[in-house]
Amino acid sequence: MKWKSRFPRCFVHFITHASACNLSTKHRPPQAEWGKNISELLFVIDTELELLKMRMQGFLPALPIKSAKKFHWTGKATDLVELLYALDTCDCINDGEIGVEELADAFSEIFGIEIKNCYNVYMNMKRRKDDSRTYFLDELREKLNRRMKESDLKGGKFKKR
Repeated sequence: MKWKSRFPRCFVHFITHASACNLSTKHRPPQAEWGKNISELLFVIDTELELLKMRMQGFLPALPIKSAKKFHWTGKATDLVELLYALDTCDCINDGEIGVEELADAFSEIFGIEIKNCYNVYMNMKRRKDDSRTYFLDELREKLNRRMKESDLKGGKFKKR
C-alpha cells in the first residue's frame, strides 16, 4: 500500500489496531469494514498533517499551548528580569533571535506574573554597587553547588520534591 511508506511500521500497527478494535468485542466492526476504517483514519491523519503544515508555514494561527499545570513565580519580579537578561545574553532561547520584551511576555504568561519595564529594572541592576550585580544568579549558583555537594555526601542521592 502506498500510505505505508509514509508511516513508521509501529505507527501502521497502531493505526490497524486502533481502527480494528474497540473497548469491547461487542462493538468491534466486522472484519470486512476494517479497510474502510483504516481509510477513514488515514484521511483524518492526512488532514491533520496538512493543517499542521499550514500552521508551520504561517497560513493558520498556531494553537495555544496550554500547560497541564499552572506555574506561579514566587520569587521577586526583579529576580525574573535578571534571569531573563541572562538567558538573552547567552542566546539560550531561539538562538538569541528573541528579544527581552518578548521573553518577558512569554514568562509572564507561563508564571502568571506581570513583568513591567524590563529595561528600567535592568538599569537598576546595573547601578548596584557590590562586586557582583547579579544577586539572583549568584544565589542560584551558590544554592545549586551546595545541593550538589550535599548530594555527593549522601552518596549521590538528592532530595526529591
